[in-house]
Amino acid sequence: MILAVYELVWSGMAVSSISGHAVTEYCSVDKMYVNRYFGDLPGLYLATIEYLLTVRMNSMISTDVFPMEGEMNLDPNIEVAFKLATFMSGQQEHKERLTQIGQIVTAVYAKQLERNFDVDESRAIQEAKFGIMFIAGFLSIGNVLELDSRVLHDFLDRRRDELKRGSGSK
Repeated sequence: MILAVYELVWSGMAVSSISGHAVTEYCSVDKMYVNRYFGDLPGLYLATIEYLLTVRMNSMISTDVFPMEGEMNLDPNIEVAFKLATFMSGQQEHKERLTQIGQIVTAVYAKQLERNFDVDESRAIQEAKFGIMFIAGFLSIGNVLELDSRVLHDFLDRRRDELKRGSGSK
């Protein structure tokens, strides 16, 4: 069912359009399986996010999780995870678990920035949070604003240049 959510989102279906019935039908399993194994559909979304950021994404502990110089596209696992997390962000009943996932992603991205740009931990965390917000915004409304991936690439290049100029301030 986790892979069904991933594949439905990756194929272009809006997260808001995915129902428990659509997931179980996609998997050819009983419609009660979502509730039985995940509690509810948001529970399945959270399990999918965790799966994408850990099991599917073997680079989560490396320095190349997020786009660096010369790269245009996010890893598809990150893209789907961000779309699910953005959709889930306003749901109070799952806030604690989503916040924990956000803290992990922020820490990983911050470590990447620390290593690549020799910035102190505080600045790296601040930049990671800002970058994650920008990427989430781009993924959630970039198409409505008619932005293409070049906008994301240009923005990240400018931020990297700023970090490079400011490096050595440890």
